[in-house]
Order: sequence, then structure tokens, then C-alpha cells
Amino acid sequence: MLVALNSVDFAYAETPVYESLDLNIPRGGITVIMGPSGCGKSTLLSLIGGRLQPRCGNVVVDDVDVQSLDKRGLYHLRRRMGMLFQFNALLSELSVFENIAFPIREHTDLPAELIDHLVKMKLEMVGLRGASRLMPSELSGGMARRVALARAVALDPVLVMYDEPFTGLDPISKGVIVQLIRELNDALGMSSIVVTQDVAEGLSIADYVFVFAAGEVIVEGTPEAVNASSRPDARQFLDGLPDGPVAYHYPASDYQVDLFQGEN
Repeated sequence: MLVALNSVDFAYAETPVYESLDLNIPRGGITVIMGPSGCGKSTLLSLIGGRLQPRCGNVVVDDVDVQSLDKRGLYHLRRRMGMLFQFNALLSELSVFENIAFPIREHTDLPAELIDHLVKMKLEMVGLRGASRLMPSELSGGMARRVALARAVALDPVLVMYDEPFTGLDPISKGVIVQLIRELNDALGMSSIVVTQDVAEGLSIADYVFVFAAGEVIVEGTPEAVNASSRPDARQFLDGLPDGPVAYHYPASDYQVDLFQGEN
């Protein structure tokens, strides 16, 4: 296993997210994490990357206990990870070329000529070598996502994590990103974790799928097995049903009491 969460508890203040969560993500291939908003998908990526710490339990990445690392050790581990953020997180004052060169310059002592070659190779992989001089403000949404993807793989990481990579993209751009994630994962021999609410894209790209609800895994398996699940909460998410086990209303006090209490 590349990533293992063992009996992990996590909460934001007094709001629990996970309770005794066990999760094993295999090495190699693409693992997709799906589920409705607020079920803890992005939190999972933050725990794996060490940005958040569990209340109890532990997170192991490539046989390294993340919680046991000091700052230097954590930074060393993160050099082996790539991250594509939901809204790209490109540095607005740097060109496309410089955005991709930035992590290489920060984490290596490579000469400028070799960095130039590496950046051009990454841009060629995502079809944007001709856009190297553009600024982030000059990019379309799909182009910006591809630049962010090129930066995520700039250091040839062991693991790449994608936080909602299909959000805000038109169908053509979604198809391009799906293809790129698959091709780069296989060509570079990486492992990928894709967090998404897009059921069609998630199932099309996955080798293994976890479906979350209320901070726990409700279904897991191959895309075919997950898509065949008969669990009502899984079917509500997979089929996009407005009514089902996942409640529309956030827990609240009695409506009538709340509405008229000011009059009493």
C-alpha cells in the first residue's frame, strides 16, 4: 500500500469529520475518492500531505508515518508528492514557464539549462509549450488547469493528489484533463489520488474507487462494482437524486420555534 490511514479520528473544532477511519490506497494506478460536499474528501488530502493532524490514529505514506516527522522531514516527504489544487493556485505574477520552474528551483540545485529543458518537457506533455510566456490571467480555465497539472508533476513525484480537477471546466476541457491524468500517471509510473464530485469522469478514470458519506466509506471497489451498488446512500450520490438518505437540511432546531421565538 502507498497510503494507509489507521483508526484516524479528525474534527474541525467540535465538528467531527472522521471517526476510526481505516483506508488503504494501493500503490500504482488511479484511486478516486467521491462523495457529496462536506463528507471529508479534501480533508483526506490534507491529512495525507501533513497539513492537518489527526486527533488519534496515524497516516502512513510510502512506509513513512507522517505524524512522526519534524518540519524538515515533512518537507522532504512533500517533495515526493505533487498537488493539483481545486482552483489551480498559480502564482499570478509569474509566467506559465516560471510557475512550473518555481518548484524545481526551490527544491533542486539543477543548472538553468536543465531546468529550461524540464519545464519545456512538462509543458509539451500537457500541450502548452507554445503558451510558456503567457501570464495566468491570459489563460482559459482549461489551460490554467493544464498548467497546474504540469507544475504538479514537475518533480516527477511518487504520488500526485488532485482536488476537484474537473470543477468549472467545459466538457472538452474535462475530457482533456481526464486523458492527461491517465496518460501522465501511466507514463511517469506514478500513483494518483483524485478527489471529485463528478461521477462520470471519476468512474471513467479510476482503477479503484472509494465513495464517502458523512465521513465514512460506504462503498469501495472497482468502478464497475461501485456503479452496481444498491446502497441507497450510494445510489443517491451516483444517480444525483435530490431525495434520499443524504439530508437536504442542515441539522437545526424546530422551524416553528425558531421562526417565532422572537415574538415570545
